[in-house]
This record gives sequence, C-alpha cells and structure tokens, in this order.
Amino acid sequence: MNNKSSRRKFISTAVILTAGSTTMAETLSMKTKNNKIAHQVYFWLKNPEDRQKLIEGVNTLKKIKTVRQIHVGIVAGTEKREVIDTSWGVSLLLFFDDIAGEASYQTDPIHLDFVKNYSNLWNKVVIYDAEMV
Repeated sequence: MNNKSSRRKFISTAVILTAGSTTMAETLSMKTKNNKIAHQVYFWLKNPEDRQKLIEGVNTLKKIKTVRQIHVGIVAGTEKREVIDTSWGVSLLLFFDDIAGEASYQTDPIHLDFVKNYSNLWNKVVIYDAEMV
C-alpha cells in the first residue's frame, strides 16, 4: 500500500468519524432541548372557602392545546413532618412536550383569562418548572 492510498483511507475514515460524532452530538442536543416540562403551581388562598371556585378555574386550563396532562390537588392528610409544607391551598401540575409548549401556554387566551378572572382568590403563587431528564 502506498502513501497516497493510506492518506486517502485516513481522510475518509476521519470524515466518517467526524460526521458520525456530529450527528450524535446534534441528536443529544436536540434531545435535551425537547425534554418534557413539568409546571408545578402552588396557590395560597385569601379565603379557604374559595378553594372549590379556584379548582373550577384551574380545570379550565386543560383546554389549552399544549397541555399534555393536568393534575389538580389539595393538601393531603398525610403525616405531619417538618419537611412537608401544608400552608398552600390548591396545587396544579401541568406537563408539556417541551419548553415551546410551556411558553405557548403562558400566552394562551385561556391562561390569560384564568389569571384575570381568578387571581383575586389567591394572595401568593409559587411556581416550579422542571425539565424531565
């Protein structure tokens, strides 16, 4: 085998390996950018007797097309422990396909109407957004 042939083999092998590495890196990059998003919201009610009204309002959010799952909750009657926060009144857990879906939810007219029509019921809201890994 001469030097020209060895050099060609080396170059073609390097090109193939580089292309494969680039494709794999792009696939991994796309995967991390498209991970599902969990949007967890906790509401502290001004008046505990408004809990059902807020639950009804929260349930209107399931009509938003980018919402994949919705779970609405209230404080569970589990064992009281120092690490458990039971000061909130209503919780909302939404799942989205990706960050774009969650961003679309934020500006959706149904979400904007919910905030406009029900924000008078709470005095505090805390939100945790998590990217699924």
